[in-house]
Amino acid sequence: MKKFVQIVDNTAYWIFDAEELPPYPNVEDFLEITGLEGIEEGFLYNSETGEFTSPVTTMAPPMNSQLTVEEMQAQILLNVEYLVSRSELGLGGK
Repeated sequence: MKKFVQIVDNTAYWIFDAEELPPYPNVEDFLEITGLEGIEEGFLYNSETGEFTSPVTTMAPPMNSQLTVEEMQAQILLNVEYLVSRSELGLGGK
């Protein structure tokens, strides 16, 4: 059994096993990777060097989802003041 990968936009899009590459319309989009370990879908492919690399992902900083009582009170006060000012200007409460 051989292992193949479909390359889409320089990315390993689909990895599958087959005896031979089926007659796909764009066979140039497929590479045989039999014997190459560690390649996963989503890896980046460099067509000049023939190498696969893991995509670089950046992690977002953790969100502090728990507000303090004071922060919640301040947010409520801001919302009330905003709605009152809109009402005083005749713009309604929305």
